[in-house]
Amino acid sequence: MSRFALGLFPLVALALVVPLTPTRGESLNAATAPGGTADPKPESNNDAELVKTAQGMFKDLKTVTLDNGLRVYLLPVKGAPVVTTMVAYRVGAADEEKDQTGLSHYLEHLMFKGTAKLVPGDIDRATQRNGGRNNAYTSEDMTVYHFDFAADRWEAALDIEADRMRNIRIDEKHEFEQEKGAVISELAGNEDSPWDLEYKAMLPLLWPKASPYSHPVIGLTEHVRGATAEIIKRHYDKWYHPNNASIIVVGGFDADAALAKIKTLFGPIPKGELPPRKKPAFYPERKEPARKEFESKFDVPRMMVGFNTVAVGTPEDPVLDVIQDILASGKTSRLYRKLVEDERIASEVSAGNYAGRYPGWFALNVELLQGKDRKKAEELTFAELEKLAAEPITDAELARARRKILASYLFSRESVHSLCDAIARTSTYPGGEDVGKFFQDYLDRVLKVSKDDIQRVAKQYLVRKQSAIVWSIPKEAGKLGTRNTERGTEEVKAKPNFRSALRAPHSALRAPHSALKADAPGGGAFSLTAAKRVVLPNGLTVILLEDHRLPIVVASLEVADVRLREPLDKLGVATLTGNLLEEGSAKHKGKEISALIENTGGSLSLSSSGGSFRVLTPDTDLGLGLLFECIQTPSFPEDALERMREQQLSAIADAETQPRTKAGRLFYSTVYGKHPGGRPALGKKEIVEKLTAADCKAFHKLTFAPNFATIAVVGDFKADEMTKKIEALTKEWKKSDLGAPEVAAPPKPTGGEQIVGDPNAAQVHVYIGQVGVTRDNPDYYKLLVMDNVLGTGPGFTDRLSSNLRDRLGLAYTVNATIASSAGKQPGTFVGFVGTFPDKFLDVKFGFFKEVNKLRDEEPSKQEVDDAKKYLLGSLPFRFTTLSGVAGELLAAERYGLGFDFLEKYRKEVEAVTPADVQAMAKKHLDPKTFLLVAVGAISKDGKPLEKKK
Repeated sequence: MSRFALGLFPLVALALVVPLTPTRGESLNAATAPGGTADPKPESNNDAELVKTAQGMFKDLKTVTLDNGLRVYLLPVKGAPVVTTMVAYRVGAADEEKDQTGLSHYLEHLMFKGTAKLVPGDIDRATQRNGGRNNAYTSEDMTVYHFDFAADRWEAALDIEADRMRNIRIDEKHEFEQEKGAVISELAGNEDSPWDLEYKAMLPLLWPKASPYSHPVIGLTEHVRGATAEIIKRHYDKWYHPNNASIIVVGGFDADAALAKIKTLFGPIPKGELPPRKKPAFYPERKEPARKEFESKFDVPRMMVGFNTVAVGTPEDPVLDVIQDILASGKTSRLYRKLVEDERIASEVSAGNYAGRYPGWFALNVELLQGKDRKKAEELTFAELEKLAAEPITDAELARARRKILASYLFSRESVHSLCDAIARTSTYPGGEDVGKFFQDYLDRVLKVSKDDIQRVAKQYLVRKQSAIVWSIPKEAGKLGTRNTERGTEEVKAKPNFRSALRAPHSALRAPHSALKADAPGGGAFSLTAAKRVVLPNGLTVILLEDHRLPIVVASLEVADVRLREPLDKLGVATLTGNLLEEGSAKHKGKEISALIENTGGSLSLSSSGGSFRVLTPDTDLGLGLLFECIQTPSFPEDALERMREQQLSAIADAETQPRTKAGRLFYSTVYGKHPGGRPALGKKEIVEKLTAADCKAFHKLTFAPNFATIAVVGDFKADEMTKKIEALTKEWKKSDLGAPEVAAPPKPTGGEQIVGDPNAAQVHVYIGQVGVTRDNPDYYKLLVMDNVLGTGPGFTDRLSSNLRDRLGLAYTVNATIASSAGKQPGTFVGFVGTFPDKFLDVKFGFFKEVNKLRDEEPSKQEVDDAKKYLLGSLPFRFTTLSGVAGELLAAERYGLGFDFLEKYRKEVEAVTPADVQAMAKKHLDPKTFLLVAVGAISKDGKPLEKKK
């Protein structure tokens, strides 16, 4: 579990809680045939229908305000196997004093420490025993606590929330000081990732110190260190009252019974006298941009541009949401096409409309390729803004942006949690009391946004002289326009994205790590046995599962063993090939492909391991056609190859400066030796520089064969018809005669320690472990339970997080697992800890102590029973989205489990005993052979480096 800070969140929250994806629009038509139009105009008459469908999501929402002022929102979802409960308090960082920042976020952590009745760990244990999960987040305007449970056990959340609304204890007994260490560790860990320091530098440029929004949610380090129990208790007593809160329940429950229990538990809590809100403050109108530049610890320049804008619910708010999509959402967006595709100056662009309770801000973010001209990037960015204000956008752009926003709302209904979160966030904003009306008005406004509105708002708010500009510059980059030719070799798992960094949890909510979860009491009656499996004549395996509850279709295609077939002398070609799959095909250019899918609001994603799409039912043929077109007949155009190569080289260089990435790569390369599992996915600079289109074509031909592939399709379709469509689309796809790839086995673990000093790192990033097991290992289910006891339990129920993180406050992130990486190839046992330089030796000792204790002593029956209850009771969370179901079907096929594997899972997990868990630790975990890798501000002997004066 994690308690995390969020940045400003716009009203279009629901659209961003769920990945921005599909909608309805054109069916497969002339546009998908050779010579078809590149940018077809979506049918605007579908938008109104889409709005009505989205608005209907809240038609069953029941709203009641209790006598004490508590707002209650109840939304039953027929047939839902889970229930999400949230309590949203209308207090956040904006309500803090300027010499006491970070209180709301710190208090969020402490709310899990207990009350007079609950001691530290009780909340997490209650969650675990009911097979659920809990977490919380803080933003500028709100603090939201949430529980997810199976539908027959969700009421446990109500008792906890009612107790801690007024009875929280903040003292040494409830681990006040220990949690301070975790909060500071979180703060430091964030600063070891791109965009965090840029965001913190931006806020004081946009607002004077007195403004509610001028400081980061997580607070300033000196304020967190100086916070006392008395200070935080005063903050709690000011704001944590029923008349400053909402309780939201969404999912499979009875509304009348729920309301009765809520009245019984929360009704007696008296309302409080709330203090007055802060008043917004603004700088005088600027005559030139406010600007700040600082030396980056990373290896590529990053630019953040901010503009003061409007509050949630204002007429301009939905206009800015549309502008956000026009500028930087998807490959059809203006900044992406200009900076990434045409000028090849950036690797990533993003935008965000961060409206809040007070007037918020609009952000533009550009991650440059290494060595590119900063001044040119800045000028091109502002030129696009000026063009937006001076010239009307196209009909296609407006329709596309509208459709993306509207469709996001509909797709969010897949997830009960997302629906609940949308209601919770909206309920905290002024005017958000009537959530249903609020969303109805917002969607109506989106539908009515005009070209004139876009120009007017851009001209009023996105003005260069009124902007704030932050540049983070690698040391070698120097001044504007200079080049940096140094490059490193580390891999990065995913390109950081500012938008997700601000809006998504900054830490790992430790959801179940195993790929497959079992049905169990409380798990509902969900089954995969209705899935149909067909093997086509060319060897393509097709798995189909009909689900007609929503007009949605998702598909996920997986190609086996791609990384295993990658030649060592072409390291990086798999990533480059995967990135080029949607950049052009035998039928369409890359820009045409992105236009076709984005015009419908659909999503299409391709990579070296396959591809996926998610669309509304009318766009199923389009999604299928584009997916198989890109998979079978990519054209690997030279201009796209050069662009993608530059991005890959820049990512290789930047990853070298990210401490956690460095530590991870060193760990895996050492553990796996010559086995492909230890190779960097991005490859090496000297190899990637020389890769050609011919290399990509050859690798694609080698790896992308139908008999190596499986596609899972889930959603609103008829299985027989879908089979015929797929067979028709793949009839020319020829099978391969190649057998399984031969790979070197990982070396025998020998132990050791590798410490890399990095004085710029804010944290020490520690990996500990060894080679693990394959998924077909007969011990797999016992190892699942062992993982849960040792390092993957929900909340802080496992031993490592309970002791190192929760009780001792040595780290913010602690986990360990062996089952989660078990695949057809051996995985790893790997533990990760993010800690402080002066706590590294304590963490190292504590980690080994917990492993040895599990080897030497049987865990208690209660521990093991709790772990099994969680594993068996958390099944519904695996199936809350169609994409999740598709993933489970692919995993079942990948490991040859059969679609009835849930029954075996239940029996195997239920049978695990404390003696089994100890036996697994003895057999599979040998601290003498563990490799420890640490990267951070520590010396070779593990002591803190002296700070430079």
